[in-house]
Amino acid sequence: MLALKYRNKSENYTWPGFVDALASLLMVIIFVLMVFVIAQFYISQKLSGKDKAIVEMEDRIIELADLLSIEKKVTAQLSIDLGTLEKRIKEQNFELLENQKKKNKNEHLLNTQKFELNKLKNELNNKNNDIVLLEKKLEEHLLNSKKQEKSFKENEQKYLASKEKINILIISTKKLQNKINQLKNLLSVYQAKDAKENIKNLNIGKNLNSALARRVEELQRFKSDFFGRVKEKLKNRPEIKIVGDRFVFQSEVLFELGSIFIGEKGKTELKRLATILLEIEKTLPKDINWILQIEGHTDNLPVKKGQEFLDNWELSTERALSVLRYLINQGLSPKKLSASGYGSFQPLVNKNNDESRSKNRRIEIKITQKLSSD
Repeated sequence: MLALKYRNKSENYTWPGFVDALASLLMVIIFVLMVFVIAQFYISQKLSGKDKAIVEMEDRIIELADLLSIEKKVTAQLSIDLGTLEKRIKEQNFELLENQKKKNKNEHLLNTQKFELNKLKNELNNKNNDIVLLEKKLEEHLLNSKKQEKSFKENEQKYLASKEKINILIISTKKLQNKINQLKNLLSVYQAKDAKENIKNLNIGKNLNSALARRVEELQRFKSDFFGRVKEKLKNRPEIKIVGDRFVFQSEVLFELGSIFIGEKGKTELKRLATILLEIEKTLPKDINWILQIEGHTDNLPVKKGQEFLDNWELSTERALSVLRYLINQGLSPKKLSASGYGSFQPLVNKNNDESRSKNRRIEIKITQKLSSD
């Protein structure tokens, strides 16, 4: 192209063609050399980088070799430690088995001890129950003992009273015996007299018998009069029944079931009776020796457990005494009153049903003659 340019400038200029070829060749050679130099530089750079990497790799390999040796040593030590641990594990397994055996043995012993403990607890509970039962029985015995002591004291008082009456009767008997002896002496004297005197003695005996008969008749008449007057005062009173020669209060009128304490209704009826008796007593002759007998009766059912009475005897007696004490509080003289209990052995009706038992539970009051010590 250069030749063409030059040709255009001067047609007379002459340039050899090989010069252009040589120039082009030279330029190609220079370009190739430049490419070679650049490639060589790049390759050298690459090779130097690879050498450096190889050196680093070698250093890393050496380091890894060192680490490997260290790891081998550690592995060897770990192997030793592993053997030691396996040995210890075996020992511990053996100890664990032994401990398990001991544990099983201890559990067996513990179960045995628990069984024995439960057995002892059951025995203790049974003993406690026995103790509770014994305490209850002891309380019952103490209660019965107190009741028996109370009954004994009452019986002792009754015995002393009876003993006093017996002593009085003995004294009266001795006096009567003395009188009989005197009469025998007189009789022997009279027997020494003649027949006329004997006839007179017979007449005296007849007179004495007549006087005694009149006295008995007078007492019967007084009793009938007294009973009639009280009966007249108490008529139209359904709470008080009149049976024969006695007044009958049903227990339900005076007492609650199983009780010895007089209720309000019973107090009202007894107060009315006491007022009537006090009015009649003022009109009676002073020489009449009379007494009101108060009798307690129960049904045939036994006393329930836990109550304060031992039996129906005690219940009937206590009820009769309650009536007696109430009449005394209303103004009647204790000397004119007497109380006794008959339990269930004097029934009005011999039938075993509720209605009959209700009739048999009662308080009876009757007038009778008082024993005299004269």
